[in-house]
Parts: sequence; structure tokens; C-alpha cells
Amino acid sequence: MNKTNSNFEKNALSSVIVDFIFTFLPLVVILFIRLLILKCENIILRSDLSFISMILFGQAIIKLFYGISENENKKHSIKLVLDVTLVISFGLIPSIIILVLVEIGYTNIILFISQIVWLIASVGTYIFIGTIGNILVMNKNIKESDLL
Repeated sequence: MNKTNSNFEKNALSSVIVDFIFTFLPLVVILFIRLLILKCENIILRSDLSFISMILFGQAIIKLFYGISENENKKHSIKLVLDVTLVISFGLIPSIIILVLVEIGYTNIILFISQIVWLIASVGTYIFIGTIGNILVMNKNIKESDLL
């Protein structure tokens, strides 16, 4: 890896981390307010985690599509479209289903665990896919190592 690619990757990751921090900011504010007014019941069974998961999966998709559209080498774009399909099918859709179940009142430990699992998956997906999207925008060049 040369110094230029390293700088592209650091800048791409920094951009993703900034987006990530602002995505979690509303959750931190809500938790802080609930702790201040001592209304801690049902914090863990709220749908906030599912909302954040949906946002992160959606942002990962947007960053990757932006990277594909800005990229000058269209040779490997179909593999990136496959990545987007996987994120939608196994990330975004389950997050929406979990959100709906929590919002209509199904509150049990399985949904709580599912929210945490999908939140962790969305964070990993966003960092990985979002960074790839940013690299594609900055580098204007798709390499095999950028693909899943």
C-alpha cells in the first residue's frame, strides 16, 4: 500500500466516523434526558436502536451508490451492486421488521437482542461499506481489494 492510498483510506474512514457520531447523537441525548428525569423504564425496549440501524444501513447504501456513480472505472460495479443488494436484504429489511414489531407492542428479550445484533451489524456494515464508497469517490478507481 502506498502513501496516497493510505491517505485516501484514512480520509474515507474519518468521514464515515463523523457521520457515525452524528447518527448516534440523538440516542445519547434521549438517554441523557431519560436519566435526568429518572424515567429509565423501557429504555432498552424502545425502537431507537432499530431507527439507528435503519439509518446506518441506508447511509451505507447511499455512500456505496455515490461511490459507484462517481467512479470512472465501471468494470466491477456489478459486484458493488451485489453488496448493496445484500445490505438491503439482510440488513435494512430486518431492521424495519424489528422496528415495526417494537412499535406495535411486541416487547420481549428476543426483540431486544435482535435490535442490538442489527445495530452492531449496521455499525460494521456502515464502517466497511461507507469507507469503500468514500474511497471510490476519492480514488476514482475500483480495485479487487475494494470489493467484498
